[in-house]
Amino acid sequence: MVDNNQFKYFLDILEFIEQSPHGVVYFTFGSTVRMTSLPKHIQKAFIDALAQIPQRVLWKYEDEIENIPKNFMIKKWLPQREILLHPNVKLFISHGGLSGLYEAIDGGVPILSFPLFGDQPKNIDNIVITGMAISMDVLSITKDVFLNNVLELFNNKKYMENAKTASKIFKDRPISQANLVVYWTEYVIRHKGAPHLTSHAINLSWYQYYLLDRIALILVFIKAVLPLGRRDATRF
Repeated sequence: MVDNNQFKYFLDILEFIEQSPHGVVYFTFGSTVRMTSLPKHIQKAFIDALAQIPQRVLWKYEDEIENIPKNFMIKKWLPQREILLHPNVKLFISHGGLSGLYEAIDGGVPILSFPLFGDQPKNIDNIVITGMAISMDVLSITKDVFLNNVLELFNNKKYMENAKTASKIFKDRPISQANLVVYWTEYVIRHKGAPHLTSHAINLSWYQYYLLDRIALILVFIKAVLPLGRRDATRF
């Protein structure tokens, strides 16, 4: 049940998106990385660059910003999937989290990414290969380079075309994702937990799972062979 405050919250976001004649940039680093934790000069580079574009900027930011540019809307939480599916959203600036990338592909939205840690560099490398994204290093960012990449993603039509192609491929499946979830849930129930699909790894002891028994055997073999090699070397 959505109360009046929640309804107004979502309505403000929807109006901001739909009343942007040049489209919208959606900017977030997800829930793990707080935008406010970034160095001030990096935050300033983001703001100064995006203040120069005609598009509106919907930015997930955890604090208040003084003298916010006229084309900005700042929110502490945003309905990401719904935003990325809106046809007026033209660019997704992201940290390269896997869920966000899938949602951007689903929406056919080009990506400007700043991979930070974990699987994010690999995630975005795979998206860059498709021709729908540009990757940058957040710690070496400058306003001019950042702005140039934003404009490249807007002005070069290949990024949007490749994003739409990736979206079509992603959605071209014999069964919808929602129906697939329903199918596998019912499948597991019908087969009483589907033990035949369970990985045999759960039956291994912890030292077998991490192959420590085999590693120990290899180390023993190496220790046994090395002294022999040394004794043979002394004969010459």
